[in-house]
Amino acid sequence: MKIKGKNLLSQFDEQFILLNNLRVSTEQLIRVLLNKRNINPHQIISRVKDRKSLEHKIINKNYKYDSIEEITDIVGIRIITYLEDEIDLVASIIKDEFDIDIENSVDKRLLDADRFGYRSLHFVAFYNNSRLKLSEYSNFKKIKFEIQIRSILQHSWAEIEHDIGYKGEFEIPDSAKRTFFRVAALLEQADIEFVKLKNEIAEYESTVGEKIKSVPSTVEINKASVISYLTNSKIVTEVEDRIINARKDLELDPIEELDYILDDILIKLNDKGLNTISDIEKLYIDNKDKFIEEQIERFKNNYDLIGFIQGATLLWLLKS
Repeated sequence: MKIKGKNLLSQFDEQFILLNNLRVSTEQLIRVLLNKRNINPHQIISRVKDRKSLEHKIINKNYKYDSIEEITDIVGIRIITYLEDEIDLVASIIKDEFDIDIENSVDKRLLDADRFGYRSLHFVAFYNNSRLKLSEYSNFKKIKFEIQIRSILQHSWAEIEHDIGYKGEFEIPDSAKRTFFRVAALLEQADIEFVKLKNEIAEYESTVGEKIKSVPSTVEINKASVISYLTNSKIVTEVEDRIINARKDLELDPIEELDYILDDILIKLNDKGLNTISDIEKLYIDNKDKFIEEQIERFKNNYDLIGFIQGATLLWLLKS
Protein backbone atom coordinates (compact mmCIF):
# COMPACT_ATOMS: atom_id res chain seq x y z
CA MET A 1 0.00 0.00 0.00
CA LYS A 2 1.24 3.48 -0.84
CA ILE A 3 2.59 5.74 1.91
CA LYS A 4 -0.36 8.11 1.34
CA GLY A 5 -2.77 5.31 2.13
CA LYS A 6 -0.83 4.26 5.22
CA ASN A 7 -0.93 7.85 6.48
CA LEU A 8 -4.70 7.92 6.08
CA LEU A 9 -5.05 4.68 8.03
CA SER A 10 -2.80 6.09 10.76
CA GLN A 11 -5.06 9.15 10.98
CA PHE A 12 -8.04 6.81 11.24
CA ASP A 13 -6.40 4.88 14.09
CA GLU A 14 -5.60 8.10 15.95
CA GLN A 15 -9.14 9.44 15.59
CA PHE A 16 -11.06 6.20 16.09
CA ILE A 17 -12.27 7.00 19.62
CA LEU A 18 -13.44 10.44 18.50
CA LEU A 19 -15.19 8.95 15.46
CA ASN A 20 -16.91 6.34 17.60
CA ASN A 21 -18.02 9.04 20.04
CA LEU A 22 -19.45 10.93 17.07
CA ARG A 23 -21.33 7.81 16.01
CA VAL A 24 -22.85 7.21 19.45
CA SER A 25 -23.75 10.86 20.07
CA THR A 26 -25.29 11.36 16.64
CA GLU A 27 -27.39 8.21 16.82
CA GLN A 28 -28.67 9.21 20.26
CA LEU A 29 -29.40 12.75 19.10
CA ILE A 30 -31.35 11.56 16.06
CA ARG A 31 -33.44 9.25 18.25
CA VAL A 32 -34.35 12.20 20.50
CA LEU A 33 -35.12 14.49 17.55
CA LEU A 34 -37.43 11.96 15.89
CA ASN A 35 -39.16 11.13 19.17
CA LYS A 36 -39.92 14.82 19.76
CA ARG A 37 -41.68 14.91 16.37
CA ASN A 38 -43.59 11.69 17.15
CA ILE A 39 -41.78 9.77 14.42
CA ASN A 40 -41.17 6.14 15.32
CA PRO A 41 -38.75 4.56 12.82
CA HIS A 42 -38.42 0.83 12.40
CA GLN A 43 -34.72 0.97 13.20
CA ILE A 44 -31.76 3.33 13.64
CA ILE A 45 -28.33 1.78 13.32
CA SER A 46 -24.84 3.26 13.13
CA ARG A 47 -21.30 2.16 12.48
CA VAL A 48 -17.74 3.36 12.09
CA LYS A 49 -16.28 1.92 8.90
CA ASP A 50 -13.89 -0.91 9.80
CA ARG A 51 -10.23 -0.53 8.97
CA LYS A 52 -10.21 -3.13 6.19
CA SER A 53 -13.18 -1.53 4.42
CA LEU A 54 -11.50 1.86 4.69
CA GLU A 55 -8.31 0.44 3.19
CA HIS A 56 -10.27 -0.99 0.24
CA LYS A 57 -12.01 2.34 -0.30
CA ILE A 58 -8.73 4.25 -0.33
CA ILE A 59 -7.29 1.85 -2.91
CA ASN A 60 -10.47 1.77 -5.04
CA LYS A 61 -10.53 5.58 -5.13
CA ASN A 62 -6.93 5.55 -6.37
CA TYR A 63 -5.55 7.31 -3.28
CA LYS A 64 -7.39 10.54 -4.12
CA TYR A 65 -7.85 11.55 -0.47
CA ASP A 66 -5.28 13.81 1.20
CA SER A 67 -6.74 13.59 4.70
CA ILE A 68 -9.18 11.43 6.65
CA GLU A 69 -11.62 14.40 6.84
CA GLU A 70 -12.24 14.11 3.09
CA ILE A 71 -13.79 10.64 3.49
CA THR A 72 -17.36 11.50 4.38
CA ASP A 73 -18.81 8.06 5.14
CA ILE A 74 -16.41 6.75 7.79
CA VAL A 75 -19.21 7.34 10.30
CA GLY A 76 -22.60 6.22 9.02
CA ILE A 77 -26.12 6.43 10.47
CA ARG A 78 -28.95 4.51 8.84
CA ILE A 79 -32.58 5.38 9.58
CA ILE A 80 -35.08 2.76 8.40
CA THR A 81 -38.69 3.97 8.29
CA TYR A 82 -41.73 1.76 8.11
CA LEU A 83 -43.13 3.43 4.99
CA GLU A 84 -41.76 5.46 2.11
CA ASP A 85 -43.77 8.60 2.89
CA GLU A 86 -41.94 8.92 6.22
CA ILE A 87 -38.57 9.37 4.50
CA ASP A 88 -39.19 13.02 3.61
CA LEU A 89 -40.47 13.72 7.15
CA VAL A 90 -37.24 12.37 8.60
CA ALA A 91 -35.20 14.20 5.94
CA SER A 92 -36.76 17.54 6.86
CA ILE A 93 -35.72 17.06 10.50
CA ILE A 94 -32.18 16.12 9.50
CA LYS A 95 -31.91 19.24 7.32
CA ASP A 96 -33.26 21.41 10.14
CA GLU A 97 -30.88 20.04 12.77
CA PHE A 98 -27.63 19.52 10.86
CA ASP A 99 -25.67 21.29 8.15
CA ILE A 100 -25.81 19.35 4.88
CA ASP A 101 -23.06 19.00 2.30
CA ILE A 102 -25.38 19.28 -0.69
CA GLU A 103 -22.68 18.60 -3.26
CA ASN A 104 -21.88 15.18 -1.79
CA SER A 105 -25.44 14.22 -0.82
CA VAL A 106 -27.58 12.23 -3.22
CA ASP A 107 -31.20 11.15 -3.51
CA LYS A 108 -30.97 7.67 -4.98
CA ARG A 109 -34.76 7.45 -5.13
CA LEU A 110 -34.60 9.57 -8.30
CA LEU A 111 -34.07 6.75 -10.77
CA ASP A 112 -34.73 6.99 -14.49
CA ALA A 113 -38.41 6.38 -15.31
CA ASP A 114 -37.62 3.03 -16.96
CA ARG A 115 -35.29 1.70 -14.24
CA PHE A 116 -35.83 0.10 -10.85
CA GLY A 117 -33.33 -0.77 -8.15
CA TYR A 118 -31.57 0.61 -5.11
CA ARG A 119 -33.47 3.57 -3.66
CA SER A 120 -32.33 5.52 -0.62
CA LEU A 121 -31.70 9.10 0.47
CA HIS A 122 -28.06 9.81 1.40
CA PHE A 123 -27.06 12.96 3.29
CA VAL A 124 -23.50 13.99 4.04
CA ALA A 125 -23.94 16.03 7.19
CA PHE A 126 -21.99 17.82 9.92
CA TYR A 127 -22.82 19.60 13.15
CA ASN A 128 -23.94 23.21 12.85
CA ASN A 129 -22.37 26.03 14.85
CA SER A 130 -25.19 26.33 17.36
CA ARG A 131 -24.87 22.69 18.38
CA LEU A 132 -21.07 22.79 18.38
CA LYS A 133 -21.30 25.39 21.16
CA LEU A 134 -22.65 22.65 23.42
CA SER A 135 -19.89 20.84 25.29
CA GLU A 136 -21.08 17.34 24.33
CA TYR A 137 -20.67 18.12 20.62
CA SER A 138 -17.80 20.61 20.64
CA ASN A 139 -15.18 18.03 19.55
CA PHE A 140 -17.03 17.18 16.32
CA LYS A 141 -16.23 20.37 14.42
CA LYS A 142 -15.69 19.84 10.67
CA ILE A 143 -16.19 16.05 10.90
CA LYS A 144 -18.62 14.89 8.24
CA PHE A 145 -20.74 11.75 8.42
CA GLU A 146 -23.32 10.00 6.26
CA ILE A 147 -27.00 9.62 7.08
CA GLN A 148 -28.98 7.14 4.98
CA ILE A 149 -32.78 7.17 5.11
CA ARG A 150 -34.82 4.38 3.53
CA SER A 151 -38.00 2.37 4.07
CA ILE A 152 -38.08 -1.25 5.25
CA LEU A 153 -38.73 -2.48 1.71
CA GLN A 154 -35.97 -0.32 0.26
CA HIS A 155 -33.64 -1.65 2.96
CA SER A 156 -34.67 -5.23 2.21
CA TRP A 157 -33.91 -4.72 -1.45
CA ALA A 158 -30.51 -3.18 -0.67
CA GLU A 159 -29.60 -6.17 1.49
CA ILE A 160 -30.76 -8.67 -1.15
CA GLU A 161 -28.99 -6.75 -3.90
CA HIS A 162 -25.77 -6.77 -1.91
CA ASP A 163 -26.13 -10.46 -1.11
CA ILE A 164 -26.57 -11.57 -4.73
CA GLY A 165 -23.59 -9.46 -5.72
CA TYR A 166 -25.20 -7.20 -8.30
CA LYS A 167 -22.74 -4.36 -8.97
CA GLY A 168 -23.56 -2.84 -12.35
CA GLU A 169 -25.43 -3.29 -15.60
CA PHE A 170 -22.54 -5.15 -17.29
CA GLU A 171 -22.04 -7.78 -14.59
CA ILE A 172 -25.17 -9.88 -15.07
CA PRO A 173 -26.79 -11.33 -18.22
CA ASP A 174 -29.80 -9.68 -19.83
CA SER A 175 -32.16 -12.47 -18.69
CA ALA A 176 -31.13 -11.88 -15.09
CA LYS A 177 -31.47 -8.10 -15.51
CA ARG A 178 -35.13 -8.53 -16.46
CA THR A 179 -35.76 -10.52 -13.29
CA PHE A 180 -33.75 -8.03 -11.24
CA PHE A 181 -35.74 -5.01 -12.41
CA ARG A 182 -39.06 -6.86 -12.19
CA VAL A 183 -38.54 -7.75 -8.53
CA ALA A 184 -37.32 -4.21 -7.76
CA ALA A 185 -40.46 -2.81 -9.41
CA LEU A 186 -42.67 -5.08 -7.30
CA LEU A 187 -41.05 -3.84 -4.09
CA GLU A 188 -41.37 -0.23 -5.19
CA GLN A 189 -45.06 -0.76 -5.96
CA ALA A 190 -45.54 -2.48 -2.58
CA ASP A 191 -44.10 0.61 -0.86
CA ILE A 192 -46.65 2.77 -2.70
CA GLU A 193 -49.55 0.45 -1.83
CA PHE A 194 -48.64 0.34 1.88
CA VAL A 195 -48.70 4.15 1.99
CA LYS A 196 -52.14 4.10 0.33
CA LEU A 197 -53.31 1.52 2.87
CA LYS A 198 -52.08 3.61 5.80
CA ASN A 199 -53.89 6.68 4.45
CA GLU A 200 -57.07 4.68 3.88
CA ILE A 201 -57.02 3.41 7.47
CA ALA A 202 -56.34 6.93 8.79
CA GLU A 203 -59.29 8.26 6.77
CA TYR A 204 -61.55 5.54 8.16
CA GLU A 205 -60.46 6.22 11.74
CA SER A 206 -61.12 9.94 11.32
CA THR A 207 -64.68 9.42 10.05
CA VAL A 208 -65.88 6.35 11.93
CA GLY A 209 -66.86 8.40 15.00
CA GLU A 210 -69.39 10.45 13.00
CA LYS A 211 -70.79 7.30 11.37
CA ILE A 212 -71.26 5.74 14.80
CA LYS A 213 -73.26 8.79 15.92
CA SER A 214 -75.46 8.93 12.83
CA VAL A 215 -75.86 5.33 11.60
CA PRO A 216 -74.36 2.87 14.13
CA SER A 217 -76.22 -0.03 12.55
CA THR A 218 -74.06 0.32 9.43
CA VAL A 219 -70.71 0.44 11.24
CA GLU A 220 -69.10 -2.98 11.36
CA ILE A 221 -67.18 -4.12 14.42
CA ASN A 222 -63.41 -3.82 14.20
CA LYS A 223 -60.65 -2.39 16.38
CA ALA A 224 -61.04 1.18 15.17
CA SER A 225 -64.83 1.27 15.49
CA VAL A 226 -64.87 -0.41 18.92
CA ILE A 227 -62.26 1.98 20.34
CA SER A 228 -64.10 4.98 18.90
CA TYR A 229 -67.38 3.77 20.40
CA LEU A 230 -65.92 3.05 23.84
CA THR A 231 -64.17 6.42 23.87
CA ASN A 232 -67.20 8.53 22.94
CA SER A 233 -70.32 6.62 24.01
CA LYS A 234 -72.45 8.39 26.61
CA ILE A 235 -73.84 5.14 28.00
CA VAL A 236 -70.36 3.62 28.41
CA THR A 237 -69.24 6.78 30.22
CA GLU A 238 -72.29 6.62 32.48
CA VAL A 239 -71.70 2.95 33.33
CA GLU A 240 -68.03 3.48 34.11
CA ASP A 241 -68.60 6.69 36.10
CA ARG A 242 -71.18 5.04 38.33
CA ILE A 243 -68.87 2.10 39.07
CA ILE A 244 -65.89 4.36 39.75
CA ASN A 245 -67.85 6.79 41.94
CA ALA A 246 -69.21 3.99 44.12
CA ARG A 247 -65.76 3.61 45.67
CA LYS A 248 -63.81 6.84 45.82
CA ASP A 249 -60.33 5.34 45.60
CA LEU A 250 -60.95 3.56 42.26
CA GLU A 251 -59.06 4.74 39.19
CA LEU A 252 -60.05 4.69 35.52
CA ASP A 253 -57.03 4.04 33.31
CA PRO A 254 -56.89 5.60 29.82
CA ILE A 255 -58.28 3.69 26.86
CA GLU A 256 -54.80 3.57 25.30
CA GLU A 257 -54.14 0.67 27.70
CA LEU A 258 -57.09 -1.32 26.35
CA ASP A 259 -55.00 -2.76 23.52
CA TYR A 260 -53.90 -5.90 25.32
CA ILE A 261 -57.51 -7.07 25.89
CA LEU A 262 -58.95 -5.73 22.63
CA ASP A 263 -58.41 -8.97 20.72
CA ASP A 264 -60.27 -10.84 23.46
CA ILE A 265 -63.16 -8.36 23.16
CA LEU A 266 -63.36 -8.81 19.40
CA ILE A 267 -63.34 -12.62 19.69
CA LYS A 268 -66.17 -12.58 22.24
CA LEU A 269 -68.20 -10.11 20.16
CA ASN A 270 -67.90 -12.50 17.24
CA ASP A 271 -68.78 -15.52 19.42
CA LYS A 272 -71.99 -13.80 20.52
CA GLY A 273 -72.93 -12.94 16.94
CA LEU A 274 -72.60 -9.17 17.43
CA ASN A 275 -71.69 -7.54 14.12
CA THR A 276 -72.31 -3.80 14.31
CA ILE A 277 -71.81 -0.96 16.79
CA SER A 278 -75.57 -0.76 17.36
CA ASP A 279 -75.38 -4.36 18.66
CA ILE A 280 -72.89 -3.22 21.32
CA GLU A 281 -75.07 -0.23 22.20
CA LYS A 282 -78.05 -2.54 22.70
CA LEU A 283 -75.96 -4.83 24.91
CA TYR A 284 -75.22 -1.90 27.24
CA ILE A 285 -78.81 -0.60 27.20
CA ASP A 286 -80.39 -4.00 27.95
CA ASN A 287 -78.02 -4.84 30.83
CA LYS A 288 -77.00 -1.45 32.20
CA ASP A 289 -78.61 -1.22 35.65
CA LYS A 290 -78.12 -4.85 36.65
CA PHE A 291 -74.55 -4.82 35.35
CA ILE A 292 -73.66 -1.65 37.28
CA GLU A 293 -75.04 -3.13 40.54
CA GLU A 294 -73.03 -6.32 40.04
CA GLN A 295 -69.79 -4.43 39.41
CA ILE A 296 -70.28 -2.05 42.32
CA GLU A 297 -70.78 -5.05 44.59
CA ARG A 298 -67.69 -6.75 43.10
CA PHE A 299 -65.52 -3.70 43.80
CA LYS A 300 -67.15 -2.73 47.10
CA ASN A 301 -64.92 -4.58 49.55
CA ASN A 302 -62.31 -6.05 47.22
CA TYR A 303 -59.39 -3.68 47.65
CA ASP A 304 -57.16 -5.77 45.42
CA LEU A 305 -59.22 -4.27 42.59
CA ILE A 306 -57.96 -0.69 42.44
CA GLY A 307 -59.46 0.30 39.10
CA PHE A 308 -59.94 -0.66 35.48
CA ILE A 309 -59.24 0.47 31.94
CA GLN A 310 -61.71 2.67 30.12
CA GLY A 311 -63.75 0.32 27.92
CA ALA A 312 -63.03 -2.83 29.93
CA THR A 313 -66.70 -2.91 30.97
CA LEU A 314 -67.49 -4.24 27.48
CA LEU A 315 -65.38 -7.32 28.13
CA TRP A 316 -67.12 -7.88 31.49
CA LEU A 317 -70.52 -7.53 29.84
CA LEU A 318 -69.59 -10.11 27.23
CA LYS A 319 -68.45 -12.54 29.93
CA SER A 320 -71.54 -12.09 32.11
